[in-house]
Amino acid sequence: MASVSAVAIGDLFGSIGRLPLALSLAVDDVHGRYRRTVLGPLWIVLGQAAMIGGFALVFSGLFRMDPQTYLLYLAAGFPIWTLISQFLVDMPFAFIAAKGVIESYELPWLTHIWRRSFAYVLLFLHHLLIFFIAAAVLRAPFTATMLLLIPALCIALIAGAGVGMMLAALNARYRDLQPAMSVIAGFMMLLSPVLWRPEQLHVNQWIVALNPLHYYIKLLRDPLLNVAPTAELWIGTSLGAIALFGLGFLTFLLSRRRLYHWL
Repeated sequence: MASVSAVAIGDLFGSIGRLPLALSLAVDDVHGRYRRTVLGPLWIVLGQAAMIGGFALVFSGLFRMDPQTYLLYLAAGFPIWTLISQFLVDMPFAFIAAKGVIESYELPWLTHIWRRSFAYVLLFLHHLLIFFIAAAVLRAPFTATMLLLIPALCIALIAGAGVGMMLAALNARYRDLQPAMSVIAGFMMLLSPVLWRPEQLHVNQWIVALNPLHYYIKLLRDPLLNVAPTAELWIGTSLGAIALFGLGFLTFLLSRRRLYHWL
């Protein structure tokens, strides 16, 4: 057990030392998705812009909300949900998809977790262009409060990497986990304030209070809407991120001896 722990800890610190490599690989992954296309990454922006516009057109009337206000709410919320859902749905493939690299190169295994995590953040930044374009068109103010998105994104990245370690290790053994996470993610989107506001929920308010995703969505969305997150929200999400990272690494540590054989 001691030798396995040493290997897992070495993986962790080795992957942290190779974060620039992970970022470079993530950039190449995003670029590779749109190689030989005319618009390239702009397809990411156009696809989500069409979805946001459609939802704003229909649901602003259903929810009786000001269309412009609701458009900004969606333009901030959809990129955040896409980021979160990728950690839940795509991250289980991290080790399986990297099997060839793992067999060919002596890289720390957790480099593949950081690689995917950075790719998700890069896609998030592409999607966020929609929000800033909408804000500029609607003449919404751009303030220094928006800069709080940077530390909020760092907290979400740590939490997501922790979830990623856990899901990637478990999915290597139990391949039904990824389809299950797809179902769970779709269900959780309906239970999370992406399309609706928490104050609109007049009954069953426990759905928001007990939903951990709500707090990370709020942490990331509030700065974009020029609302400074409360101290309680910063502390709660930070502690949650540390706990998730610790749990994810523990799962990876316990699985490390058999991971290669599971692949």
